Amino acid sequence: MTPAQRSLWGQFSTLFGAGVAAACCLGLPVVLTAMGAVGLGFLLNDLYLIPLFVGFAGANLWMLHHSANRHDGLAPFWAGVIGAVIATIGLLLLVTGQLSLPVWIYVGLLLFASGSVWDVVR
Repeated sequence: MTPAQRSLWGQFSTLFGAGVAAACCLGLPVVLTAMGAVGLGFLLNDLYLIPLFVGFAGANLWMLHHSANRHDGLAPFWAGVIGAVIATIGLLLLVTGQLSLPVWIYVGLLLFASGSVWDVVR
């Protein structure tokens, strides 16, 4: 496997991890059932899910920054940063009960993922 393929694999696996953590925070039944079925039901507490999301998002952004630097343009990285910040703030507001509409989380995740896809397309 070439270094570019390893970087791509790592970038999308961390994006997937962040998406699963966000889906658990949002309470999506399919994801909650799958987590319980594979024995990871203890992770379904927001006390664990928010740091997991932030960790996966941070790892993804680190890989995205290095990849975008190689492609001579940090625009996909900044799109990912803005999306990760919006999604993280939305998750925190949802978990604390201050936000009842998760649309900001979805917008943030979409922008976060689009930064990675944009970098791959370049």
